[in-house]
Amino acid sequence: MRDNIKNIFYLALFFSSLSYSQFPKHEVRAVWLSVASGDWPTSYNVEEQQSSLIEILDKLKRNNFNTIFFQVRPRGNTLYRSEIEPWAQQLTGVLGKDPGWDPLQFAIDETHKRGMELHAWFNVAKVWGADSPPQHPRHLINAHRNWVRQVDGEWWIDMGNPDARVYTEELVMELVTKYDVDGIHFDFIRYPNSSFDDWISFSKWSDGMERNEWRRNNITIFVRNCYTQIRTVKPWIRVGSAPIGIYQSINGAQSVFSGYETVFQDARRWLREGVHDYLVPQLYWSIGEQQNPNDPDFIALCYDWAREQYDRQVYAGIGIYRDNVINETEKQVLATRNAMMKGQSFFRYGQLPEAESQLRSVYRYPALIPPMKWKDSIPPLPPEHIVIERNERQEVIVQWSEPNVASDGEKPFRYAVYRSTTEPVDIRKAEHLVTVVSSSETKFIDSKASVNSKRYYYTVTSLDRNWNESVNEPMTRDVTMELSRYSRYPSVPVLAQNVPNPTNGRTFISFILPKQMTVELKIRHTTEPQERLLMKGVKNSGVHIVAADVQPFSPGMLEYQLTAGGVVITKVFEKK
Repeated sequence: MRDNIKNIFYLALFFSSLSYSQFPKHEVRAVWLSVASGDWPTSYNVEEQQSSLIEILDKLKRNNFNTIFFQVRPRGNTLYRSEIEPWAQQLTGVLGKDPGWDPLQFAIDETHKRGMELHAWFNVAKVWGADSPPQHPRHLINAHRNWVRQVDGEWWIDMGNPDARVYTEELVMELVTKYDVDGIHFDFIRYPNSSFDDWISFSKWSDGMERNEWRRNNITIFVRNCYTQIRTVKPWIRVGSAPIGIYQSINGAQSVFSGYETVFQDARRWLREGVHDYLVPQLYWSIGEQQNPNDPDFIALCYDWAREQYDRQVYAGIGIYRDNVINETEKQVLATRNAMMKGQSFFRYGQLPEAESQLRSVYRYPALIPPMKWKDSIPPLPPEHIVIERNERQEVIVQWSEPNVASDGEKPFRYAVYRSTTEPVDIRKAEHLVTVVSSSETKFIDSKASVNSKRYYYTVTSLDRNWNESVNEPMTRDVTMELSRYSRYPSVPVLAQNVPNPTNGRTFISFILPKQMTVELKIRHTTEPQERLLMKGVKNSGVHIVAADVQPFSPGMLEYQLTAGGVVITKVFEKK
């Protein structure tokens, strides 16, 4: 009977994954890059550290990841320039030694170049491991010895001490104010166990509360204070954490160890109160019937967390460091989609290469990060002056210009480039999304077009900091258009009739250049004093397409004029 139920589930999972628009266009695809576990760095040489980090980010981009949880406070030490805590020893081999560069700033710059997000992964309560205690005077264990306790050889901060909480909040805000991170990602935001020695703090500050509830409240106070301060300083920053995978025991996940009861972590309250934007529960188990208390069912936990999102976002933390989990990576991703979770994160990067073959099937196309409408719901304006042309290698070059600010005063933070074999380009489909680039890029070269005989259509949209997407007219033109009748480039410039004609919005003007020339393309009203320059500069030989927005022009007849190589060509069309 149980086998039949399992087979029915897998069939349902398979068919539901096919109906999920085949592939989701919006999905967080994250990985934890662990410094404490040795993912990075693997050397004390600065050049090697930087080049290996670039290699990691390039690999994540190629595999269609969009988020990195970058560990910045492993154990009471930092991978950024802090006035409060010492440099991490993982950078130089010596705790507190300046590495001569700023890894966090470097990682932010490189991540943003690739159109991805970086969340600063911040270990809150666990401040040192079971190895020899640190000797550096600024480390918490030495600077504030009365704030920490040793549990099973590890050192934990007493979250019941208000001074210790304020210290940690100030450390968070130092990071937030100095660095342009996209998110703050809390880990070890809990107590180690129920036997934690906090009797002095409890006696002094509990104010009559029951002890377990007091502990949960201490963590929530920290979360609430951090969220309020971050929102005041940089409201776009996403705040989340990685709680224990079992919130409370449920069917399929019976356990004596849970976030709420054992380590006093009321993570769902943070979503319910609106002091967290997302959670990534650590669901580090395999799919199937629970065999023992240490083997809960991944599926049961997915649905348990997905039911409690409170109009925020929950992503599944997948433990590919475990052999029985990494072998079912593809199934677990499909299961999270079936449960309507908003994404996945993998622990940890070091094991990711072993899961690549499975991820290629479920991460076949890029994905945008789901917007958080409670933070910002106003989309940016669409890109202007979209130009599509081919170079001498027959690659397609898509170029555009930055638009004006939207009604909320924001310009695009990223751009999304779409490609389709049919017109109009349906930007709702993930399979049409080619790449996401930073706002510093206004050009994309599609090398695939040079080795493929298919006819492609393109469009570009704007994305703001919150991943709201511009509302574009669902149309661009094929790079050959009506000029495809030319088997080779003509000896003189050729200007085609615009499409569509007549129009009251965007229209597309195409022309061919026989060789590199200085070009000017402008559009004007035939009876009104209205004129706009569309293009000016040196352009290579080949087909060029320019998107022109004629909405600001008065109705009537308009003309556009191409000046190239001493030749002037003019054509007329109607503005409705």
